[in-house]
Order: sequence, then structure tokens, then C-alpha cells
Amino acid sequence: MEINIPYGESAIALQIPDSNLLGVIKPNTPPITTRIGQKNDLIQGLKDFLSKAKRVLVIVNDYTRPTPTAEILKWINGLLKEFEIRFIVACGAHRAPNEKEFYQIFGDFYKIYQDKILVHNPNDKTALFFLGKTRFGTPIWLNRIILWADKIITINSVEPHYFAGFTGGRKSFVPGIAGIETITQNHKNVLNPKATTLSLKGNPVHEDMTEITKMIPKAVFSIQIVLDACHKIYSLHFGDIFKSFDNSINDAKKIFCVPIKKKAEIVVTCVQHPYDINFYQAQKAMENAKLALKDDGIIIAVSKCRQGVGEDNFVKFLASFKSPQQALKQVANEFKIGYQKVVRLAQLLSSSEVWTVMDIDDKIIQSVFMTPFPNANDAIQAAIKKKGKDAKVLVLLDGSLTVPLTD
Repeated sequence: MEINIPYGESAIALQIPDSNLLGVIKPNTPPITTRIGQKNDLIQGLKDFLSKAKRVLVIVNDYTRPTPTAEILKWINGLLKEFEIRFIVACGAHRAPNEKEFYQIFGDFYKIYQDKILVHNPNDKTALFFLGKTRFGTPIWLNRIILWADKIITINSVEPHYFAGFTGGRKSFVPGIAGIETITQNHKNVLNPKATTLSLKGNPVHEDMTEITKMIPKAVFSIQIVLDACHKIYSLHFGDIFKSFDNSINDAKKIFCVPIKKKAEIVVTCVQHPYDINFYQAQKAMENAKLALKDDGIIIAVSKCRQGVGEDNFVKFLASFKSPQQALKQVANEFKIGYQKVVRLAQLLSSSEVWTVMDIDDKIIQSVFMTPFPNANDAIQAAIKKKGKDAKVLVLLDGSLTVPLTD
């Protein structure tokens, strides 16, 4: 059977024998009758919230998220013009956006608000203020632009996340506009087995983020979006950051959690835009693929990786060891940002093989205990040959945003 799978801005014709193909999985397309927040309700709710405010801060996601920030700004811009506005791009520990990525985030509003847009830098301590510590011992350093604002608006999207449970909500603040010490300590909780996809209760990463968000000293109006498989707005919840997050989670599960009858020996996981920006982001698709993979199976990760590796601390660290198991033993004593990837990749590589089809140098891929292939069809043929003629193959067309769940 021929299946067109995404690769950058084009597609690859992937050939899989019918007898081996277990299924092709993509995010769900729920009925249109799903409850969608109304534009007028959003504007009125925001108008009520902003009463008596003069200075308003809008926190937006960076280029690694598909959040339709520009579309939301079209709805609320008429209201925002009445206030002294600042925007901050919640980069967390990611690099600053380039000009193309600013347009990706803001659309035509980039020209209008260019001189009012800040980019968070977690390493600039002069731009941070200290808020205390959480019960997990995390020091809370946040961007001091919060102190400038009378009120805060956050715009973000909610989807499954491989160790925070879900994106959205509290992530506008942590890691979004948090200092590097805060992000590092919070992300070190990835070592806890409850820090995993869809998990919130008992997940120390999520609970730590939530505790920090409850300490924000200014009122927050949150706009939370769930996108469908075509990256169109499926649902919109707004107002209280915690209530809107909880409501969005229920909708996100309807979109991204896809039932499968059984696991496969081989899982092809495709990384679509914007997650195909680099190897760092592509890892999330491998994490989801693991949920559909039999023990000792093979994951074939297909991603353009348009900007190469991305944040490369985790690659350098993992490559410095003789085995993934050795890396796991060491990471708890030497945790840095990016090492959350080391933990998950090392765990994955301890129970399965990862093969890649990526625009990344083969030596880099091999240095982190993975096997590179020049194209997806060569990888499929080799995987079936290795796992046996009866091996089953499952294809995740949007691996970053598809969570396969066995019945």
C-alpha cells in the first residue's frame, strides 16, 4: 500500500505491504457540534477583565507551537488598542525567534506591535525577579515585566505533552517566562515516573508549574485553544487560567487520544510543522510512538528537522556515554536543561530501537545510539526484514500530536 507521509513542505510516498500494515493513525476529527467559545463572549469577558487596567501584558507562545495567536489577535485587537500594551514571547529555554518566526507567531500584527514585543531570555537575571520557592524546592524566578503590568492575558494551545501531561495553562509562566534555575529544577522532575503523557495528578512537573502559577501577583485572563487535525480551532476556553485549562484538557483528549487495537513491532512516527523544526522537538513524536510499540520494537522517526539539532546539550551529553543505560545513571546528578530529552530517549533506547529519516548528519544520529536511513522506504524494508515477514507496521501521520491508546 502507498501512503503519503509528510516531510517538510512536501510528502513521501511510503510503500508498506498490505499484509504488514496494521493501520494509519491521525488525530481524531470530532463532530462540529463540540462546544466552541464564541468570539463575542470572549471580547466581552476580556473587556470586563480589563476594566480599570492601564498597562496590559500579553504572553504568547513561541515558534515551536501551532497556537493561532494572530487569529486571536484579530478578534481582540480592537480592545487591546485602548491600553498600553506589551507582548512577551514565552520562549522558556528556547532561542529567540527570527524574523520569519515572528511573522509565524504574530502574522501582520508583527508590523503593528514590533516595538512593543519582548522576547524572554531565561539567562538574563537582570530581567527577572524572585518570587519564593515551591514545596518541591524550585526557586521561582520570573520575568519582571509581570510587575510592570496591571493585568495579564495569556494565549496558548493545549495538547498532550510527554512529561508535563499537557501543554497550555500554567506553561505560559513555567517554562514560558521563567528563569533558567526555575526551568531546570522544574524539569528535573522528569525523572519521576508520573511525569508522562496525559498525566496530571501526582505529576510533579505539572504540580510544580501549577503552584508557581497560583503565586503570580497579578490577575490573569487565559485564552486556551485546542486545535483539530488540520490545525483549525476546535475549541476555545477563556477566563480563569485553571478552569479554562481543565476544560481544554477534556477537548484535547477528544482530538489527540486515538484508540488502537494492539501494538506493533514497527511504528513510523511523522513529525509535522512546526514540530519538525529540529531534532529536539522531534523527540516528542518518538515518545508518543512508544505507546504503540511492542517491547524490543523499532521506531522510525521521520522529520525534516529544518534547523538541525536545535538545543544540543542533550545530544552532547548522551553522546558522551557508552550506552543509554549509563546516561540514565548519571543524569540525576548532572541535570541541565535539555537533559529531560536524555532521560526519555535513554529510557526509550533501553527497550527499543530508534531509526531516523532526518536532515541531520549521520554521525550525530549514531552518536546518540540511533540508526540513520537516507529515506523512509529503505527504513521500512530493513525493519520488516529484521522483525520478520509477519511484523506489523503502524503509521502515525502526526506523531507529535497523536497519543495512541490500546483498548
